[in-house]
Amino acid sequence: MSTVQHTELTCARCGTDTPHDVVYAGRLLVQVTCTACGKTLERDVRADYLADLRRRVASKPKRMLRRLRKNPLRFAGSLPKTVPAKPLELLSEIVVVWRAGRTHDSTRSGSRNP
Repeated sequence: MSTVQHTELTCARCGTDTPHDVVYAGRLLVQVTCTACGKTLERDVRADYLADLRRRVASKPKRMLRRLRKNPLRFAGSLPKTVPAKPLELLSEIVVVWRAGRTHDSTRSGSRNP
């Protein structure tokens, strides 16, 4: 799932400690944005994301079984909410990774042209 965390970091543009939005796609850091000045740093994680996604998909049955054994009623009660939400969560991750990679590509190709 694409998640946004809020944290205090030193901004490269502001030069001071300011709140930042940190965006993850799965377990990978994709984007950091200063909430004070809007400075954004993005990483192209497309290749790493596919490897991470493969690992997460392969480990999903084991993680679900662990949750089922730990608390069967809670697990069963969460299914109606989590099952339909998973495709949307995956789509949001893919959008974040795609946008960051596309931005990275356009920045790279723009730096070649004077």
